[in-house]
Amino acid sequence: DGLVDPAGQLHFDFEADQEDALPEPAGGSAVVRIPSPRTDAGPESPPLDAQALAALAEACDEEGRLAEAVEHYRAAIAAGGLSAELCFQLADALYRMGDLGGARERFWTAVELDDGFVEARVNLGAVLAESGDPELAEAAFRGALTLVPDYPDAHFLLARLLGEMGRLEEAAHHRREFLRLAPHSPWADETGWDDSPGKSQAPSPPAHQDP
Repeated sequence: DGLVDPAGQLHFDFEADQEDALPEPAGGSAVVRIPSPRTDAGPESPPLDAQALAALAEACDEEGRLAEAVEHYRAAIAAGGLSAELCFQLADALYRMGDLGGARERFWTAVELDDGFVEARVNLGAVLAESGDPELAEAAFRGALTLVPDYPDAHFLLARLLGEMGRLEEAAHHRREFLRLAPHSPWADETGWDDSPGKSQAPSPPAHQDP
């Protein structure tokens, strides 16, 4: 019938509809009809935008899936560009994963993008103190207090740092300020951290909160 070449190869019709995919019964045409990929494939899912990726990262973060959260935060930054808030959230997740170097860099970036981001300055100071850079940590804490003089966490962390550095009079001043501003804080019950240089450990960065 002219539809099979001399080598015995069937000819195919790629433009046919899906319902004609099977060969016709004996006696009919020998053409094997294959559905077009354009009609066979379903609609593609639209790519996630930066906002959706950030929301996904936060959901993973809240569930304690930190590695996934970090990847989604990075993807959100890649999709929408750097933002101080995303860098802060990424830094916080990295810190809780034990990646001090990564957390430090991202807190730095958050401060560079928004020099009025007080929480980022305080958390940067805490990470710097824990990383063994007391002078840089002090600068970060004092920078936060320049912006918000009554920020309790900054006074507390600076008092501890100064105590470790042996600057007890300055440490006592910031401890008093902390107790004045946050007398009911769980940290208010901590004793000995402003007059025992070298013995206290740098605290973890405080949670993201408004001053």
